[in-house]
Amino acid sequence: MKLGFIGTGTITTSVIEGLLKSKAKIGQINISKRSKKNSLNLRKKSKKIKIYSKNQDIIDESSIIFVGLLPKVATKELKICKFKKGQIIVSFVSTLNIKNLKTLCNPAKVIIKAAPLPMASDSLSPTIIFPNHKLVKSLFELIGSVVIAKNEKQNNHLWVMSSFMATYASIINLLKKYLLKNKVKNEDANKYLNIFLTGMLFEFNHYNFDLNKSIKSLQTRGGINEDLLKRLQKDKFFKKMEINLNKIFLRLKKANDK
Repeated sequence: MKLGFIGTGTITTSVIEGLLKSKAKIGQINISKRSKKNSLNLRKKSKKIKIYSKNQDIIDESSIIFVGLLPKVATKELKICKFKKGQIIVSFVSTLNIKNLKTLCNPAKVIIKAAPLPMASDSLSPTIIFPNHKLVKSLFELIGSVVIAKNEKQNNHLWVMSSFMATYASIINLLKKYLLKNKVKNEDANKYLNIFLTGMLFEFNHYNFDLNKSIKSLQTRGGINEDLLKRLQKDKFFKKMEINLNKIFLRLKKANDK
């Protein structure tokens, strides 16, 4: 099996790193010279990596092609590429729908949309795929878990979750800044937040991820957890978050409806 990756940005690099660590039975991984630093670093990690300067060469040498380009760049590049009927195309591009991908990648018939996350490098990516495909699913299971969308609308809703990564990091960063501002050492702040975040996941699993139960159990009447939660609710923090998640969905829907 020969895999080809067009584009070597953060997500693509993480997927390749995860696959290399998984010891997957892959004969060769053909990658783009785009993002020279990433491509050269990947080549140092395995003899299976082969770098090409032209995307068409990657396509010609691969049975499964992963597209990891920015939306506008992806459309432009795919228009000038020539695919084969038996090839499998896996797109990481959030705003290109299956219909348009089939047109751009004709005569290839098997088109899959996938949304792996940077945690793929540590085999911890919850990857969304649509539609289901046994081989593609098995590859992503090597770098984490797989959630299969039932249709493109559900796929868009699931992709909204991936938009939360930078926001999540920003919330944690706010907590860290608070500690540093109040004279807590950087080492101690990192130590506390690292274990705190890991511990919260175990806490959620104690209730089989019934988050309503977790929210209730983590509050003591009149306590500081209840106090902060009520303050944020009063400020409509969660309502504003919900509104903006819906806006991200509408952005994805608009792009994918074209």
